Amino acid sequence: MVRNVSTYTILALAQVLVLLMAPVAATGPVSGPHSSQQQLSNPVDSADSIYVMENGDAVLAYNETNAGNSTAEFGANVTEGLVHILATDETESDMDAAASLVMTPDGYSGNGSLTADSPDSISDLTLDVDSKQDEQTATGDLTLDATLDGESLASSVDSMNTEGRVTVTGDSFSTKGSGTVSGVSASGTDKSLQYDLRETADGFVLKGSQRGAISPFMSDSWRTREKAKAHLEAQYGSIATRNDGSATVTIDSYAYDASGDEPTLDVDYHVEFTGLEDSISKTIARSLKSSPQVSLSDEEIDDLSADIERMKIDHVTFGMSQQNGTTTFSWDVKIENYDAAVSAALEIAENTNASGMSGQTLDQTKQMFEAQQAANLEQTVEWSAEASHPSAGTTAVSAEVHYRTDNWRAYTWELRNRDVELGRSSVTLHVESDGDEVTARGSVEMKQRAMLSKMTDSMLSSLGSSEANAGGSKLVRAFQNSEFQSARVDMDVRSGTVTVEGGAKFDNMSALADALGESYGDTDVSSIVGRTNGDTTTTYVRVTGLVGENASKADVRALAVADADTNIHMPGKWDREFPSMDTEEAATYLGVQNANDTQSKSTNESGQPGFGVGVAVVALAGAALLSRRD
Repeated sequence: MVRNVSTYTILALAQVLVLLMAPVAATGPVSGPHSSQQQLSNPVDSADSIYVMENGDAVLAYNETNAGNSTAEFGANVTEGLVHILATDETESDMDAAASLVMTPDGYSGNGSLTADSPDSISDLTLDVDSKQDEQTATGDLTLDATLDGESLASSVDSMNTEGRVTVTGDSFSTKGSGTVSGVSASGTDKSLQYDLRETADGFVLKGSQRGAISPFMSDSWRTREKAKAHLEAQYGSIATRNDGSATVTIDSYAYDASGDEPTLDVDYHVEFTGLEDSISKTIARSLKSSPQVSLSDEEIDDLSADIERMKIDHVTFGMSQQNGTTTFSWDVKIENYDAAVSAALEIAENTNASGMSGQTLDQTKQMFEAQQAANLEQTVEWSAEASHPSAGTTAVSAEVHYRTDNWRAYTWELRNRDVELGRSSVTLHVESDGDEVTARGSVEMKQRAMLSKMTDSMLSSLGSSEANAGGSKLVRAFQNSEFQSARVDMDVRSGTVTVEGGAKFDNMSALADALGESYGDTDVSSIVGRTNGDTTTTYVRVTGLVGENASKADVRALAVADADTNIHMPGKWDREFPSMDTEEAATYLGVQNANDTQSKSTNESGQPGFGVGVAVVALAGAALLSRRD
């Protein structure tokens, strides 16, 4: 029987490539193991043919119908610890692309390029991304210039722009910026709003002002000075009441004019809030004390709540003005002494059973924050962006983002003193349009000592011991025990043909074979080889000790890897050879040493902390081990 499986092998290899080329951050470690668990829990597929040998070993053969002109050659040799895959498929895309990625236990490096037809909506494009992080410096830059055809910007907007910055230090956060939107249809007369919030010894003071036209539906609330005060008291008093505080409103100046087409208002006021900060800290303390998941004493909780209360809002200002169809806005925020609040929050998370963060992650986060404070690290992000309509139906967009640091070397020194390795990384990307084509080229290199080991430890901690994550945990532990050495993936797209080649080296691949053996009826898999012949790809799975030496055909038929349609060939009843994996070719491709040669190992040690790399390596082995599954 020949299955029409829609070229599972090619799709699996494409998935492997995506995982390798697009590692994800540690924010999503659960999704990968879930996927692996689903594969591990799939019912065992029966072989199309089983060839039994005199000693009870056997070869299981699975046939798969290919779609189109795809081809695949793949193999996994458990003894040599090698996986190698070479696949081709057709594509209707006219693009040319090439990409390569190499991984080791300490990280990865890769590069790629692409040339494709430019989308009709883009008439001009230039994009540059450049970032670097090591022990000496940390920088990041992004620039974009593009001209888009079509109504990319709202037709009622002539232009818009914004600029600003965010600065974070060991004990303060500040941001300041402004923006303009022109061409927005303005109803009524011009108007403006201003707010200024500052913390005082007794609480908070908010200064506010409003000038210009107001909605007729709101005119009665502002018609007299007394009504204006009552309206503000209701608005701000409710905020204070909900937090067990109080609010006192004072009207500093007031003018109301209903003689025009729309009523206008000119008012300045200030609001004094008292009791809010103390109330908020007490509410936090009550919540923590009543939670059975928090393992802190009441005294410890009171101390942490006091730390949170020490955070100070130096100022928060916001302004908005609309005049002659142009709206401008600005903001300025500074928060001081937030370090005690962050430390308290981390302490609470560390003593909360359902915090969702592993102890290892929390400990490292605390150490990095302490290093930031000790080094007086300052991090700044600045940006500017604008968009406009230079002509009808055309939108021009430009943007810049820059990341800079002060005292970075002192920060990395403080990290080393706490046995925290930050690692190093670099990313470059250049994209530009050239006539009817868009070209892109980029590279990535990241390194962190024992990256995979740290990552898989964190994954296991996140997965926990629940039954729902048992499959994922099993696969992660198998990968930990496999003694992964290196992996490589190359992709080439040219003249309508996609070629993918990949490989991996393990010093103890039997650990992975054991974990994935369920797919072959819990058999002892020693090697897997796949070959395409015409429109059929056959996977040959060599297993050790499938049955005893004197087993009958009925004994074989009773196994999970056989059914009524399986062709069973007993010893002495067949005479043929099976393809074997070219381990020397695989080792040469990977640049590693195998048992049959003396080639030296690759010295590449670049790396990336994150979930995607570990899953990619496991998937690379799993793609060969599970290649015949639908």
